[in-house]
Amino acid sequence: MVAEAFTVDLNKPLVFQVGHLGEQYQEWVHQPIVSKEGPRLFANDLLEFLTRTEWWAIPLIWLPVVCWCLTTSIQMGHTLSEVALMVVFGICLWTLIEYIMHRFLFHINTKSYWTNTAHYLLHGIHHKHPTDGLRLVFPPAAAAILCFPVIKLPHRLGYISV
Repeated sequence: MVAEAFTVDLNKPLVFQVGHLGEQYQEWVHQPIVSKEGPRLFANDLLEFLTRTEWWAIPLIWLPVVCWCLTTSIQMGHTLSEVALMVVFGICLWTLIEYIMHRFLFHINTKSYWTNTAHYLLHGIHHKHPTDGLRLVFPPAAAAILCFPVIKLPHRLGYISV
């Protein structure tokens, strides 16, 4: 008995379908679908809403955070030149991290259900639906969740005490 290949139904939420593609996922995800409207990822309306982000939401949300961090640094006694150096270092570090994640994590070959699903959510949708204007940037809600452990790490390692 030969198993029939799994096909994705584009009329249904995609996230929990793509994992079933197994080894076919890599070929499927790199065949773009060009359309103005992106696909539905989740059946749950709240989760679906959290995956869509207008480009202008990023500066609207993150610029106040950056300003708060800069103000806090100055209040902690850092000079303007130290703060400027930290900003330049941060930009360079983030650029390096972004490159490493894109090169080695976002373009990894996946085959299992969960790795296919995770890859599709993190980066595969960018390849499959490159013209989806509401999924060009990382959603702020997901970023906030991922930022929490990164912010807490220096505290846990003893580098920062409050």
